Amino acid sequence: MSSAAELWSGGEYELVAELFAEIHDELVRRLAPAPGERWLDVATGTGEIAVRAAEAGATVTGLDIAPRLLEQARARSSEVEWVEGDAERLPFDDAAFDIVSSSFGVIFAPGQQTAAAELARVCRDRLGLTAWRPKTGPHAEGSPDDWGREEHVQELLGDEFELEFEEQVWLLEGETPESLWELMSVGAPPVKAFYDALEAGRREEFREAMIEHWTQFRTDKGVSEPRRYLVIVGRRR
Repeated sequence: MSSAAELWSGGEYELVAELFAEIHDELVRRLAPAPGERWLDVATGTGEIAVRAAEAGATVTGLDIAPRLLEQARARSSEVEWVEGDAERLPFDDAAFDIVSSSFGVIFAPGQQTAAAELARVCRDRLGLTAWRPKTGPHAEGSPDDWGREEHVQELLGDEFELEFEEQVWLLEGETPESLWELMSVGAPPVKAFYDALEAGRREEFREAMIEHWTQFRTDKGVSEPRRYLVIVGRRR
C-alpha cells in the first residue's frame, strides 16, 4: 500500500465527509449532468459526489487510492463503477469522461501539475473542483492550499479550460472545542497522521493548541468555525 493510500485509509473519514453534504449537492448541481453522461469523480473517498451524480442520471466512475474508503463507497451504491487508482496516473483513455470532479480530493496529490494534467487529459467537457482557501501565514510550496488560489489554478488548468471561481464558506460546527478535536483527530486523516507522527511529548501540546484555536469560535450554541473554500468550474476550451 502506498503512503498516500495508507494515510487516507487511516481514521474514520466518513465522519467528516458527511459534513460536506451541502458542498457536494452544490457541485453536482453546477455540473448539471444529462442522463447517460460519463462522469469521473477523482479521490472520491466514501463516494459522496459519485453517488449523487449517479442519482442525477450520469454514468459514474469513482476513483480513490485508499482501499478502505472504496469499500465504504461500494457498500453505498452498486450503480457506480468503483476503481482503485492514483490521481496522478488515471487508468482511463483520453477524453473518456464528459465530466470530471474532485471535492477536496485531488488537491492532496503531491504532484499538482501531473494531477492537473491528468484531469484535463480524461475530461472532454466539464470540470468541477472544490479547494480550501489558504490559511493566513506562510505555507510550504506544493501545499494543498495552493489549489485555493485562482492564479495557481489558472496556471494548472487555464490553458485547457475556461474557468469560473466562486468563494464560499463552510462551517465546522461542534458542541465544544474538545468535541471538535475528537472529530478531527479521528475523522480527518491528515490531522490524525500528523498527530500520530509527533513525539509523545508534543502530542498534548498540539491537542491543546487546536482546542485553544476552536475556543475563539464559541457561540451561544457551541462552536462554529467558518472555513473559506473555492468552487472551481471549468468548461473545455
